[in-house]
Amino acid sequence: MRIESVYVFVKLAENHCDFTIHKMLDIPRSTMWSAITDLEKSLGKKLINRKKQSLSFTAAGEEFIPYARLLYQTYEESLDSANQAEDSQIGGDLIISTTMAMAHLWYMDSIKEVFLKYPKLRLHITSSDSISREEENASDILIRPFGDTENFEKLWYISYYHGLFASQEYLEKMGTPETPEDLVNHRIIGYGEHKFSYFDDINWHLKGHKSGLPKLKPFLSVNSTKAIYDAAKYGLGICSAPYESNKFYDGSLIRILPDIQGPTVMTHFSINKSATGRKLNNINTFKDYFEEYVKEQGVTITPC
Repeated sequence: MRIESVYVFVKLAENHCDFTIHKMLDIPRSTMWSAITDLEKSLGKKLINRKKQSLSFTAAGEEFIPYARLLYQTYEESLDSANQAEDSQIGGDLIISTTMAMAHLWYMDSIKEVFLKYPKLRLHITSSDSISREEENASDILIRPFGDTENFEKLWYISYYHGLFASQEYLEKMGTPETPEDLVNHRIIGYGEHKFSYFDDINWHLKGHKSGLPKLKPFLSVNSTKAIYDAAKYGLGICSAPYESNKFYDGSLIRILPDIQGPTVMTHFSINKSATGRKLNNINTFKDYFEEYVKEQGVTITPC
């Protein structure tokens, strides 16, 4: 029985036997099956029901899950005891789920510094504005708007305050709206009907309730907050964006109808509560790095 096989099994259990977890682990699907076969040979038991339409754990597989978690936890703790130097303690896989906008802001030279300092650390970063429960449970760190759950602990958050913005070029061509009703005659940019996890009001400016705005139809919709900002920057219309976007994207959008206040959205830094031993050391090391990185960008973080 290889410890790598136990790790794969634990991650598969966190993903409710969904083998698409191989994409987050950055390994071939065949490698996952090899790990399961290795465990089944060692245990002498069938762990996975192999059906064409769906895969599921057998009774023996369900029974082995808590033991696999304990086995891998013990392995990580033994590594901590064996390694005394901090740089040799940090290593292994770390799965991070974040939004597309946050991933865009993440400079590669900054990540390069992490790898130079901790060459044994392997980061698996998934960026999407929508997150499934399976991806959520399989992650070690979440950097995204997030709700309350028994599986994750929120450590701090960044606040984003939304308003309406347009470029100088657009306003010179189409005029500056003086009242909310004027927006009916303008080109409005929206996020579309796509889901943004834990941010139900991303299209607050289109809905026409609680915002003081009329109900609006988008001239352009795209499911990327960065692309929405860029569309407005190039004069395509009026968008909803955080006040902080001008600083983050080095842009120059102009806020319109400043009395209209959009929602405040909090991007949380959350960690998996089940992490212990070496995994927890990895998480805390990454947390310290990322907090410093965020502060260097002039962003304020608020402890939960």
